[in-house]
Amino acid sequence: MRSGHKPHVLIPIAALFLLVGCAYPQPKVDPGTGRIRMLMIGETGSSNQEATYFLRSDPMVDLTIIPAGDIADVETSRRFVRIYLPRTRTKLTRNFDVIELFDFVPHILTDLHIKWFHDAIEKSGLGLALVEMGWYAVSDWTGNDAAAWMATVLYDAYPCDMVVGEQNANTYYMDIVLEDPLVNIPGINKVEITGVGQHGIQKAREGSRVYTVWRLKKEDAIVGGEYGAGTTLMIPMGWDNVPDSTESSWDYYIDFVLNHAYYVARVPLPEDLNLARSVRLAFGEYLTRRGIATSLIEFIGKFGANTVDIEETISDLEADKERAQRLYIEGDLATSWEVMEDVLEVFQMLSEESMKLKERAFFWIYLVEWLAVTGTMLVCGTMLWSLMVRRRLYRQVEITRAR
Repeated sequence: MRSGHKPHVLIPIAALFLLVGCAYPQPKVDPGTGRIRMLMIGETGSSNQEATYFLRSDPMVDLTIIPAGDIADVETSRRFVRIYLPRTRTKLTRNFDVIELFDFVPHILTDLHIKWFHDAIEKSGLGLALVEMGWYAVSDWTGNDAAAWMATVLYDAYPCDMVVGEQNANTYYMDIVLEDPLVNIPGINKVEITGVGQHGIQKAREGSRVYTVWRLKKEDAIVGGEYGAGTTLMIPMGWDNVPDSTESSWDYYIDFVLNHAYYVARVPLPEDLNLARSVRLAFGEYLTRRGIATSLIEFIGKFGANTVDIEETISDLEADKERAQRLYIEGDLATSWEVMEDVLEVFQMLSEESMKLKERAFFWIYLVEWLAVTGTMLVCGTMLWSLMVRRRLYRQVEITRAR
């Protein structure tokens, strides 16, 4: 797969992606790799790993996570912020393209951090994604304290106004009101997009765009806008609110998740959604299979199996995966899909070979166990025969009398 391959040169994404619906301004991506460097702060527990898994596996997204919200208490969250958040606004704008805030209270951040976020969006063009940041009457560290966020300078960047003390009508469904690749996803109006039902009320600000509304009373749901040089987006429910049934049965959930990251980074969305979905799922499958293969190699290596050839093959596959990733970023989804198909086929053969090595290594383990058990049985059987059957070896001592 690598023979004759010449390195690709990254060229502007906007020149290669096919667009639908509207013209996009210059994408906010890493100028060196073309990827979206995304900083997610908030709930990142097991209940929403499906979404973060999609973001981690997508070749366009370079995800950094800082746990906060009810995944970690306030002091632990503050410690994570101190460790992982850039120390200056310059480093923030240099190292990231998108900031996502996901259901956590503002006081784990300092006022200076929040000011950096505001300025990075307004002046440097970073995207802002707000996920489950509406009012829902929980103000302690297990919620988001929306009213406290409204008192910060970052609230100016929101694409909508929050209404404190009111809830939207209890519904699990959204309806599209503005046709756009962001939400033009098959089945979005047929699946339960949330399992909670109420996520507060937000009202689009002047100049913002309402893409979806809640079904019963048509309150604004997904709202996008611009703030200074940056693009902003409000998604009212959290990734942890999406029902398991929707995650497992809605084929396009991966596209719903990834579209929001592309949107705030102003990266054009591909025209062929089915092809894009196939490639995205292939990259996710690659991560899964590579993780399994690595664990299996580590396991069988402990029993003396020779895994050098398999490790070299995995290294070659990683190079092919990176090639497919470059093709995807450049917009050549069809070729990227062909490369990933080949990679996954080789991984399947690699998995079969690994299982053979495991069985070969286990054969000697089973043989040693069999010999140990059989030897013990023979020794015990011999002793039992000698003691219980061949009693003549242990005849009673005869008594003699002296005359």
